[in-house]
Amino acid sequence: MAALVLGGAALLVAQEWETVSNLAGVDFTGLTAAKKSAALHALRNFDCSCGCGMKVAECRVKDPNCSYSRGLSTMIVDAIKSGKSEAAAVEEAKASKLGHKAETKLLDDPVAIPTLGSPTMGPANARIVLVEFSDFQCPYCVKAVAKINAVLKA
Repeated sequence: MAALVLGGAALLVAQEWETVSNLAGVDFTGLTAAKKSAALHALRNFDCSCGCGMKVAECRVKDPNCSYSRGLSTMIVDAIKSGKSEAAAVEEAKASKLGHKAETKLLDDPVAIPTLGSPTMGPANARIVLVEFSDFQCPYCVKAVAKINAVLKA
């Protein structure tokens, strides 16, 4: 019985974004009831571009710290406030810098560091080269030796 109640509560919270009339960080002041309805409809049907797989309204409810859904919400509401249609407001949001998530690189481009004549370990044609700058009197550098050895072993 308790599991059924918890499951029902979870379902209600999960579906709240489809019926809620106020969203975290979204200012609906100055909108008529019809314009607020149009803005909410747009936010409930437009995909958030942060990569979460949720609609903008859903993302605002489930992740109120998401800067993408906050920015998209503001853009859509402001466009509707200025008299644009729901479709035009969504197109404006799609065309903005928040309309699509920028590709993030895990690593920067490789940097060439001249190592000719320096002490080396491993093959000269290794695919990955680690260059260590260390101070043998530094207590933090001493602590790093075990970690570096573990990386080399791996």
